[in-house]
Amino acid sequence: MGHDSILECELLTPRLVVANWHQLADRFGLDLADTVGHILTPTTTAQLPPVWQGVYDDERARAWIDDRDRESPTLLALEHGTGEAVGLLVLFESRSASHDERVDIRVGYVIAEPAWGQGLATEIVGALVTWGRSQPNIGSVSAGVTEDNPASERVLVKNGFGRSDVESAERIYRRALDD
Repeated sequence: MGHDSILECELLTPRLVVANWHQLADRFGLDLADTVGHILTPTTTAQLPPVWQGVYDDERARAWIDDRDRESPTLLALEHGTGEAVGLLVLFESRSASHDERVDIRVGYVIAEPAWGQGLATEIVGALVTWGRSQPNIGSVSAGVTEDNPASERVLVKNGFGRSDVESAERIYRRALDD
């Protein structure tokens, strides 16, 4: 499948536009490093891999952007009316759990702390599932959740994900897209 279709992914929800972070930053005149630094705070990164946790000054934010660009597509979520950045989605492709020619999209997401409790993560993940269903080469969407992150678990369950297995300290939830 390649990253091309994910890079072209644009999710529109009632409140948000979610698309390639470089394209949205350009479209809305945002400094991407500053935007990333406002989203990735010690509180919002506490559930992420240890290397991603902590404070993001401009230099660290730019390095994180460069690392993500080398690894996988990253999407930025902005509010329609204000253009305020409210979250990030990092997408990884792997072979589908059904072992056919389709891929699984593994999603990691971070919602900016001021936007917590507004249902935005549920809205974004739901839009990603809807988009994935329109892509013939995507068989499922999955996400990992640490056991001490029940809010993220609820986001996935609300969007029809079921627990599929356990990897170390992480619970894996998967949503098949052909159901």
